Amino acid sequence: MAYSRHPFARDALVATVILAALYGLGAASQAAPLQLPAYLVVVGFDVLEVGFGAAPVYRISFALYLVGLGVVAAAAAAGIRRLARGREVSSLRLGAAGALAVVGTLSLAVAASVFLGTTQREPVAIAGTAGAVMLALAGWLGGLFAVPDRRSR
Repeated sequence: MAYSRHPFARDALVATVILAALYGLGAASQAAPLQLPAYLVVVGFDVLEVGFGAAPVYRISFALYLVGLGVVAAAAAAGIRRLARGREVSSLRLGAAGALAVVGTLSLAVAASVFLGTTQREPVAIAGTAGAVMLALAGWLGGLFAVPDRRSR
């Protein structure tokens, strides 16, 4: 792995850009599966917004929230980097892994909240499956496990 003086800042930047892109993709898309990550990011913000009220500067607050999620994702990327020690993983992949880990965790939190608060099982299955898939993708992108390549046989 190449030496970098500021891996945390780089991971935070990459993760923030990916989180913003996931939000933008969900806002621009009509396909429900592509809207799910954006929905999860908004749900996380709505939970925080309850605490400080409807902000008159919603867009700035939401942008700061995305940056905050990017910092949390950078911390996740740092943890993934430690677990994948000895494997060559690019910075972009680690930042993306951190972003997916954060959205996957948000998804599992939404699934748990719905499971504990209602009798509806379909949203639990959708959010729980999406969270597990995103966490698995984060692990793969971060180099925690490899997917066998059939072409190399």
